[in-house]
Amino acid sequence: MKEWSLGYAFLKQIVRMGMWLSHSRITVIGLSKIPKNKPVIFAPNHQNALMDPLAVLCTNHTQPVWLARADIFKLRITRPILRFLKILPVYRIRDGKENLGENERIFARAIEILEHKKELALFQEAAHSGKRQMLTPKKAIPRIAFLAEEKNNFKLDLQIVPVGIYYSHYWHFNRELLVNYGDPIAVGAYENEFKNDPQKTTLKLRDAIAERLESLIINIRSKAHYENYELMRELLGARQVNRGPEADHSMEACFYHDQQLIKRLEEKEQEQAGQFQILHQRLDHFRKSLKKLKISGEQLDRQRIAVGHLATQSLIGMVLLPLVLLAWLLHLIPFFLPRYFIQKKLKKPEFFSTFQFVVGLLIYPVITVALALVAYQSTGQTVWAIVVPAAYLLLGKPAFLGLKYLQELNTSFRLFRFAMKNKSEADRLFSQKSELIEKLTALINS
Repeated sequence: MKEWSLGYAFLKQIVRMGMWLSHSRITVIGLSKIPKNKPVIFAPNHQNALMDPLAVLCTNHTQPVWLARADIFKLRITRPILRFLKILPVYRIRDGKENLGENERIFARAIEILEHKKELALFQEAAHSGKRQMLTPKKAIPRIAFLAEEKNNFKLDLQIVPVGIYYSHYWHFNRELLVNYGDPIAVGAYENEFKNDPQKTTLKLRDAIAERLESLIINIRSKAHYENYELMRELLGARQVNRGPEADHSMEACFYHDQQLIKRLEEKEQEQAGQFQILHQRLDHFRKSLKKLKISGEQLDRQRIAVGHLATQSLIGMVLLPLVLLAWLLHLIPFFLPRYFIQKKLKKPEFFSTFQFVVGLLIYPVITVALALVAYQSTGQTVWAIVVPAAYLLLGKPAFLGLKYLQELNTSFRLFRFAMKNKSEADRLFSQKSELIEKLTALINS
């Protein structure tokens, strides 16, 4: 596992292509902060199942060994695959007390990897939430770090790199992804404290990692009003506020704007709890109205239902329709049907994108090879065996975007019909949105 693997590198490029095709934009910050020629432990936040390790893996040049929950190793048939993927099991109490002793052997292998100046990766939270929230940090990372340094008389120069992972949405296709590499933490700096009080210093390092990681993500602390904070972020987010021609709509700028917005709102709730209690009641009511209409706060916009705007958008939709129908038929089996059944069967939405990505990663290469063979057999020319499957893959994404356009157009027409039939209720909703934005803006600026 500690050696560089050609097969792993080849598979990584395939996964990278899949990530590129399934995201509209992938932004990486702080890549230069990853230390070179030093042992490194990546410590990312965990919110989106398998997509989180892939986000780290596909945005840097390393081949890190991951420590993962032991239950994924239960099936014998999967163990060789997981070993090839450089994944080691970590046992928890729920895996049986008799297995906890296995962690010593696993940690010994992890230390050996670090001694060879390679990379290790594990999630400090040891679980994923499916929300923009940090879970309680665990001690696994500092424990392994101190075991490694202690064995090597604190001369290993081990570095812990916190990694913030942010998605514009957790399971929508063509979402945006931001991977934020933070300043490394030198474990050797804790040598004297660790020798004096190992337990206290382990907790101190755990908290230091958590603090640095929190600066790289959006962490909504409220559990009772989480959905309201997401709605407030939607109403006052960077893409809503900064609409001018000079506005910076980069993923990085929008992320930092929204991060500061959440912090500011949380501070204000601490200062003005009474006002926020009333505000949350209004937000609850507004959210219920949006849910009933099956639209988002962003989609509730008068401009969307202006007759001239709808007519223009409809003409564009008519042009796109043939392409979308053709692509829908071509990608029905590898893309649309799996997504339909996955979202119907899975109870936890945070697993949607993982299963969708893995299924696509398995099916699309088979179809691509089949198309290449058919094209070659039909024409006898290698160039067509390349062009046909490439066109199939590359045209799929624009067609999907066309489908999303038609879906948004349909939402606009639903809103238009609602406004025509229920003018007073529609006016009330538009007014509610404006009043909430004004109230929130006033609270932030006060």
